[in-house]
Amino acid sequence: MNPTNLRNSQELQDHKEHFMTSSPPRHCWVAATGTAADPADPAGSVTYGDLPPTPEPDIDVRCHRRLRGPYTGGGALLRAVIPELAGEHDEFIAARATEVISLAPDLAPRVPIAPQTLTALASRAERTRFYSVARTLRVSHGVAELLTDWARTVRPGGTVIRFRELDDADPTDRELVSVLLRRCDPAVLRLVVETDGLADDELGQALRTYADRAAPEAAGTPDERPAERPAELPDEHLDEHLAGADLAQLFIDADGTSKDPRLIAAYEALDPAERAARHSARAELLAERAEPGVSLGAHLYHLEHGTDPAAGAGTAFVDACESCFDSGFYEAALEISQRGRALFGDARPKPYWNLTNKIGACLSYLRRGEKGFSYFAELRSGSTEPEIHMNSCYMMAMLYTRHLPKGMHDEMRALEWVNTAIAIADWNPDPHRRVFVGAFMRNAKALVELHRADLDAALALVNDAIAMTDEDLGPDEQLLHRSVLRYNRAQILAARGDHEGSLADYDLVISRDPDYGDYYFERAGGRRANGQFDAALADYAEAIRLSPPFHEAHFNRADLLRELGDEEAALRDLDYAAILDPGHVDTLVNRADLLMALGEIEQATADVEAGLALDSKNANLLCAQGTLLAESEQVDAAFTSFTAALESDPSFVAAWVNRAVLSYSAGRLPEAVDDLDHAIELADDPVLRGNRALALYDLGAYERALADLDIAIPALADEDPDLLYRRGAVRLALGETDGAFADWRDHLAAYGEGEASPFVEEIAERMREFVPGDGESATVGRESVPSGREGAA
Repeated sequence: MNPTNLRNSQELQDHKEHFMTSSPPRHCWVAATGTAADPADPAGSVTYGDLPPTPEPDIDVRCHRRLRGPYTGGGALLRAVIPELAGEHDEFIAARATEVISLAPDLAPRVPIAPQTLTALASRAERTRFYSVARTLRVSHGVAELLTDWARTVRPGGTVIRFRELDDADPTDRELVSVLLRRCDPAVLRLVVETDGLADDELGQALRTYADRAAPEAAGTPDERPAERPAELPDEHLDEHLAGADLAQLFIDADGTSKDPRLIAAYEALDPAERAARHSARAELLAERAEPGVSLGAHLYHLEHGTDPAAGAGTAFVDACESCFDSGFYEAALEISQRGRALFGDARPKPYWNLTNKIGACLSYLRRGEKGFSYFAELRSGSTEPEIHMNSCYMMAMLYTRHLPKGMHDEMRALEWVNTAIAIADWNPDPHRRVFVGAFMRNAKALVELHRADLDAALALVNDAIAMTDEDLGPDEQLLHRSVLRYNRAQILAARGDHEGSLADYDLVISRDPDYGDYYFERAGGRRANGQFDAALADYAEAIRLSPPFHEAHFNRADLLRELGDEEAALRDLDYAAILDPGHVDTLVNRADLLMALGEIEQATADVEAGLALDSKNANLLCAQGTLLAESEQVDAAFTSFTAALESDPSFVAAWVNRAVLSYSAGRLPEAVDDLDHAIELADDPVLRGNRALALYDLGAYERALADLDIAIPALADEDPDLLYRRGAVRLALGETDGAFADWRDHLAAYGEGEASPFVEEIAERMREFVPGDGESATVGRESVPSGREGAA
């Protein structure tokens, strides 16, 4: 068992134990300025004297993004935690190597074995694969597990971490803290979160759910401040400690993060030229220090306000934007691009267009693609550079086929734009560049064709791109780009049902990029489709080992495990999937269904209710709710739930069938038959026909009942010999006595020695009506049927 699974199992146990203890500790949220409204007390009746004191933090981190950009707080926290784990507990660091390096790249030397993917190793010019916007969330979950391991192991008595200045934090830090609030047991690792407002985002929701308000602490002295804090001081200590100091310089040395009005006033009173010179001097000092992350935060701030901001925009801002974009920090890349563009004034040099393109790309990745149109239009209207036009056309195609909301997708427009991109690419004067961009754009067109459901065209385009690159490049050149092409071909082949060909491509890309977890995840699906179940489970395990926690791997593996009959393991995966993404409705659907099968009705009901709170019209959940209500004999409510499921999805067969069962049990035979008619029209199944035949028989519709049974019996009689009894009864009602007797004979013969048909007495009684004798026995063919007076043998 790998360490990740050990941690997950422990977390689930802790989760259960949490509810068995009384008055467990809670996380805290504190108003930074003492003016925040209490969401539980909007009228403001609670005073600070009524609030509990803020716990004393063991680690105090600042999160202001102006200091170090994305993960300012998360990186500072890991710089405190990792040294405490290093040496004696390297296994925890190794298990979360990707997360550590994502938050604090400077800690890479302390990571025992870091995964080396082609994505991470590729130069910027070779980068053709970029991270999903969801990657930072996955990283945050990994950090939560790493911190829990650290707290349990190194600080077993519990520890307190304070996150300051979250109102000014990058979205990565706000997302991280929201995950920590939800996932960290306050008895093990307690959070104190400083924010003046509870925004309507994940952090605000997490604070409302998992934290209690605490009174603001008294401000500390300078010596009590963490080492990473700049040389700003709280108001009450300023006169005492810094009388006569250069307050304007203090503001600049605080990298513009101080909220002290005296420092701000002194800074604003500076002559503009002197102020710019001081910013430039601070920028030079920070560049010399080369402190981790400063190039994404404070350095940019000072260049922005320095003596030559446009020069900084042409170099530092472009580099910082590229760095954030490559790391998947798209909100930061967007903000940096917008700030950098503004520094050029009316000038439009090449860096301006680079930043403009990045704005559109970031908006696309952030699912705000409709706001990117104007930036791509500006690129086309403001430049005559072919490469700029090619990239703009490519992004327009991706908007229409991938990044826009579903209702705005337009594959024909996507095709127009990507064809233009290919036309420009094929005229590139550099032969090697022509091959590279030409293959890239053909790969993009393959995606459009895939979405147009033209699998043959998609496959031909990817094959062309592969042939182009293989002919032009040496075996070790552009490995990332070529792996992406093979990976995409594997997906197309799988969509065509060619699992052998698909798996061959997956095998190849994994041999080239063995540390990239997503490849194993995709191959697991292909191996499952090809019937290689053990190999599929091995691939899921490897994907989970190599990657930051991601919901899909556990969700899909749970489905396979249940298919293989390992319901306990499937439930563990679904439990963990629900921890990673509590808002994923299908996880709740699958877990509720599994819990119902296991007889865990109370837990299944909780999942159904939670799922319906997220999606009140979900047909699966409404049907499950109906089933649970029916089992508790709440027939009318169950009927209402099944009806609601059908209103939501008229093609949902299970709801038609379950409602038919209720109607039949209530004696509403026409309604039962009507519901089964709908079900069979959607999915003509022998079992459904057998059920409908029963209702039709009771209605006296013998001809229709016989037609259903004639279809059901060849498929099901070996498993359900009672169908033969039913057809015998139908035939008898139609006057087909010989046929009825033959069916009953076969029915009785199907029961083994020592078994008796539940219909023995009924058959004997019916036989006496047609076969003369003394009533002691009736004979059907060669079989003797007891009269029933002495009971069935």
